[in-house]
Amino acid sequence: MDKSNKLVTVRQLIFIFIVSMITLKVLYLPSLLSKDIGRDAYLFVLLFLLFDFVVLIVLLTLFNKYPNMSFVEMLQKIFGKVISKIITFIFFVFFFAKCWAVFQSNFNYLNENLYTNLNWITFSLPILITVLYVSKFGVNAAARLAEIFVPVVIAGFLLSFGVGLLKSDFANLLPVLENGFFSNIPTIFKYSFWFGDYVIFIVFFGNVKQEKKQNLKILLSVIISIFILTIFIAITYAVFNYNAVCHSNAISDMLQIIHSASDIGSFDWILILIWDIALFLYFTFNALGAFYCFRQTFFKKNQILAISIILLAVFVLSLLSNFDIYSGILFAQNVMCYFVVVPQYLLPILIFIFSFKLKRSKNAEIYLEK
Repeated sequence: MDKSNKLVTVRQLIFIFIVSMITLKVLYLPSLLSKDIGRDAYLFVLLFLLFDFVVLIVLLTLFNKYPNMSFVEMLQKIFGKVISKIITFIFFVFFFAKCWAVFQSNFNYLNENLYTNLNWITFSLPILITVLYVSKFGVNAAARLAEIFVPVVIAGFLLSFGVGLLKSDFANLLPVLENGFFSNIPTIFKYSFWFGDYVIFIVFFGNVKQEKKQNLKILLSVIISIFILTIFIAITYAVFNYNAVCHSNAISDMLQIIHSASDIGSFDWILILIWDIALFLYFTFNALGAFYCFRQTFFKKNQILAISIILLAVFVLSLLSNFDIYSGILFAQNVMCYFVVVPQYLLPILIFIFSFKLKRSKNAEIYLEK
């Protein structure tokens, strides 16, 4: 079999970036930001999205320079094995925290929107077993899942976006920056955990099929996604105004403004199912990231044991916290906001700076047409 058939395509990688970028940001985040910042939330979301875009450019540059190296191989050549393990451990903690956050978010999203008491066993076992199975086959299996389901997720997002756009009163967004810009920076910083989604790129180093104009395809797709997501955050406040604080599931709550004769004819049920898929995909990608970094930090031989340890730890922590999403949000705001600055921003930039000690891969110019 041609080895290229086992590689992730650029389209699949773009789908992974898109679902990673939007999934959690359209649930609790608009409500939380409306409470703390009000109508200007979309501007500060845009600011963080642009920071992330810079990190994506940094990672993409590293990927282009060394297209045949895995991320860990590159780290070992730059820093040596010991420091490389420390760095991968930091990334492991990052991905593990994301896994825990999205696992609890998924449980609470279904529990709130299905209007029933969802049993934690009924919720947990199917997801954990499925992710365990997918992880066994690595990045290619996750990429195929993205190619199949992400177009459906995008369609669901655009449905909510379109409905919100039609019902928006943009006068609710005025005046702009009434309380100033810099006074809100400390407030928005505590939401840094909700960003940094392009870090998942490190898992795919050395596993992406090179294509012509791949940089343009990736960056253009991400720029369009940033623009649309920023507008969606603005639409949330334009539709709900001060009541945006009460809408903790913005993506599905947007469709509830459509008056329907019965629940059967309501589109929000469809979107609930679609966003459950999005949350599952996002959990799978971060579990894959945690799995990759765990193996590079601790042991490589037993793949099933490694991913089982990670998934069991996520499950146990969620159970010990009683799937309390609000305690998780407070932890993310007060503790994780400081930690994630390192893997999201500091480490990629430092790796980029130190990468200049490496020679450019001889195959880089062959594969790339920028």
